[in-house]
Amino acid sequence: MVRGIAISVFFLIGLAFLFSGYPEVISAELPVCVTCHKRILDGDINIHPIITSSGCIACHSKPHSAKEKPNKFLFARGVELCYSCHDKNMFTKKRVHPPVAEGLCALCHDVHASKNRKLLLSDVPELCFNCHDRERFKANKVHSPVASGMCTSCHDPHSSGEGKLLLAAPPDLCFRCHDKKIFSGDNVIHPPVAGGLCLSCHEPHIAKEDKLLISSVPGLCFTCHDNTNFKGKTGHYPVKEGLCMTCHQPHQSKNEKLLMADIPFLCFNCHDNGEFNKKTKHPPVAAGMCMSCHKPHYSDSKSLLVARNNSLCLQCHPSISIRHVIASFGNSGKGHPLKTKKAVKLDNNNSIKLTCLSCHVPHSSGWIRLFRYEAQTPIELCAHCHKK
Repeated sequence: MVRGIAISVFFLIGLAFLFSGYPEVISAELPVCVTCHKRILDGDINIHPIITSSGCIACHSKPHSAKEKPNKFLFARGVELCYSCHDKNMFTKKRVHPPVAEGLCALCHDVHASKNRKLLLSDVPELCFNCHDRERFKANKVHSPVASGMCTSCHDPHSSGEGKLLLAAPPDLCFRCHDKKIFSGDNVIHPPVAGGLCLSCHEPHIAKEDKLLISSVPGLCFTCHDNTNFKGKTGHYPVKEGLCMTCHQPHQSKNEKLLMADIPFLCFNCHDNGEFNKKTKHPPVAAGMCMSCHKPHYSDSKSLLVARNNSLCLQCHPSISIRHVIASFGNSGKGHPLKTKKAVKLDNNNSIKLTCLSCHVPHSSGWIRLFRYEAQTPIELCAHCHKK
């Protein structure tokens, strides 16, 4: 036994003498490292390519130098070792991931082998949650790539020329998934869309609102649009309910004001067009000029009128005085009043406050001159209220 020990010692001394003239040796001169370092590659699928191509000695190039033992016998320290193979430019762009800036490659990657792609210590997004708060990516509404853990579909994990380590600046980044045709090409484009300001309305990761909106409509709209234009005594029903998208497209439209359809067809989505298509049509109605008489959002007048009843009519019918002269009816009296502050009792025992609309309808009628009641002449109209 003593003889065997002596032979072993002699053999080791011989090896030391053999290698003493070679401070750096090649992998072929060494035994297989994993004979001793079994756990480094045990059971892992992905092996660092340099190991399979050049062996452990490619990095641990000084395995017999006692002074290099604290540095694991590596030929370079820290990230400089990685840069001997990996292009440094990929890791030093304008925006650098903090661990990369600190040279902490091993914070995310196993340097030898891993069960995960890219030699990651754990798969994405679990790896990301080692530093980033997991709760910030949980909500009722989650962006699809976030829900799928596809962090690197939008972010470069090392460095980028864009803020937040984005692979490209919005909206070009967004157009990698979203069809660009939906956001460009029409006559009218919402200014933030035209400016590529997707994140002025949408959250990139999670949100409480549908479509990942930053806040609910109409509050979101009022971050840009002055809400004083949406106040008055009378409010359009969809406006009062905050249903901006009932009438407007959020991104682009072929119609002015980003309307869903041109007027009056947009209005007929809610209003019965039968009331606007009778035998005699008011000229602005026939021309689809709803907004010449009505405001679309709010008004201080009934029926969203741009002015009070008679004042509105007189804008187009200035020849009609405040007292409608009926001399043409064969009567030389003072004429029919167009407006009364108090209700007037009629011969048929009805009481009404008189306005232009007492005799005329504003949109369309089955009778001449937009008469409210069946009549072929003005005198016949009078008989509906006055005794013959």
